[in-house]
Amino acid sequence: MSFDAHEEKIRKIFSGDTKFVIPRNQRKYIWDEKQWKELLSDITYIKKQRELGCKEISHFLGSFVLQESDSQYEIIDGQQRITTLLLILSAVCVRFNELGNTEEHGKTRQNLIGNIGLKSQYVRLNNPTLSNMTVVIEMASEYRENLIKKNIFDSNLLKRDNEWNRRVIKCFWFYYNYFSDNYSTSDELKIVREVILDMKVIHIASEDELDCYDIFEILNARGVDLEDSELLKNYIFKYAQPKYTLDRAKEVWTKIEDNMEKCNGNMEQFLSHFTTYRYYKPTKEEGVFRIIKTNTDKEYVKTLLDDILSASNIYVDFYLPEDASNKVLGRCLEYFKIVNHRQFRPLIMAIIENYKKEYYGEKQVNDIFLYLRNFSFAFTLVMGNNSNIIDTKIHSLSQEVYKIHSQETLTKIKQELEKYYPAYEEFERAFLNLGFSNKNKQYSNSNNRKRMKYILQEIEEYKQTTNELVCNIEECNIEHIMNDSVDNPIVTKTGNLLLLSEKINHNMGNEKFSEKKDKLSRSKLVTVKEFLKNYGNNDTWTEEMIVNRTKKIAKMAYDEVWKL
Repeated sequence: MSFDAHEEKIRKIFSGDTKFVIPRNQRKYIWDEKQWKELLSDITYIKKQRELGCKEISHFLGSFVLQESDSQYEIIDGQQRITTLLLILSAVCVRFNELGNTEEHGKTRQNLIGNIGLKSQYVRLNNPTLSNMTVVIEMASEYRENLIKKNIFDSNLLKRDNEWNRRVIKCFWFYYNYFSDNYSTSDELKIVREVILDMKVIHIASEDELDCYDIFEILNARGVDLEDSELLKNYIFKYAQPKYTLDRAKEVWTKIEDNMEKCNGNMEQFLSHFTTYRYYKPTKEEGVFRIIKTNTDKEYVKTLLDDILSASNIYVDFYLPEDASNKVLGRCLEYFKIVNHRQFRPLIMAIIENYKKEYYGEKQVNDIFLYLRNFSFAFTLVMGNNSNIIDTKIHSLSQEVYKIHSQETLTKIKQELEKYYPAYEEFERAFLNLGFSNKNKQYSNSNNRKRMKYILQEIEEYKQTTNELVCNIEECNIEHIMNDSVDNPIVTKTGNLLLLSEKINHNMGNEKFSEKKDKLSRSKLVTVKEFLKNYGNNDTWTEEMIVNRTKKIAKMAYDEVWKL
């Protein structure tokens, strides 16, 4: 391993012709206000100490791992800190301009803009994934008016830009606002700039990319600062050789990150589920990275990335179930999305992976997914059982499905889970406790709304003979037959609820039951027509009727709609 490591001040790193490049495969800019405040606290503390005469005090930032290539540095480790420091200096630069100090503005500008020859200039940090990074730094070296023209100060930009660009802009805003509110003289800003430029780092550089990845792992694998995904990515890149394979690896990893953006960016959760069905469930002591590294040889690493990409495509299905070509599968995935029963995901991923490899046919897959949905509905959604009860069982079954591609494994899933299925008496008692309310705090959270909408829609679809819903779940609201304003928990129960189109529901108000019946008669939904047939001759709607109807719905749910 050949590399150069030495202590260095930021002023030297940000001087001369140094140009930093953040590879496209690197993680996005993820620092937020928590990290910004911590760094600002360090800066302001050192500033105060220097004003008191402690000239030598400085701040240690850790290590930067850089790969030297073609008169520039690729940042292997340190991009969050380098990016933030340049944004701080950009804010200082703008503030100098506002105070009319063109000399100090020019000095600060030199740390942001590099020169090649007499005329050619470049922004010192090149980040291809962050368009606003370049704009902020470049325009900060000119005038605030130009920043305004570039919409860097336009709050509307924060609403329409991607998350990573928004973070960059917010970071600039954070420091600029602080300097603007607290520093009214150039002398104060000069101290801030000197504090930043005097910060010390361990500068580790090598021309060999593989050496850089080795150094990265040594520095980070034994601590807890980096996410498992970062360590895993570095590990894969290290062994994805030769060079053309490494380039492809970077492209594939970018595709995985793109998939995770569709899944709310939860890379760590995805990798945990991937590792669970491939190997075993990660723990705090033994995370994803260590499990994969321990259980894979170097040759497999070359194909591991493709496996992770395939799994990430499956993971997207959890968040975009409506796109599934298999409609039954899509509906079942929609259920697991609504109820957010994550312990089933490793098992579901293993089954879908085998399905895509054609180990299972569509009928087999539909059958097992309907079983899993119905089991989860009774065991978890209705009964409210803690997932830990079956957590180990689910995970061991997922590993078996992955390793053994036979129909027998699907049969075994049913046999094992059936042991935990509640008897009807238990189910009914729990079902009577389900509810939703706009007023009652116990039942008013958004999850209750989603789950109750799901229950009412599934019952409606079950009763439909044409398989064509008059209105979908997004176009319907939940109507309380006995008004929700009544201070009585009975009004929250399933038996008191109807699914109605938004238009009809909007016109209902808090009318008496006798007045609601006429408006209910306008609905084309089967469940509403059935309700009027059974209860429409009554002048009042009572608590006893609510309980009886809830029990009828519970019986139908257990014996028909979600029958195991």
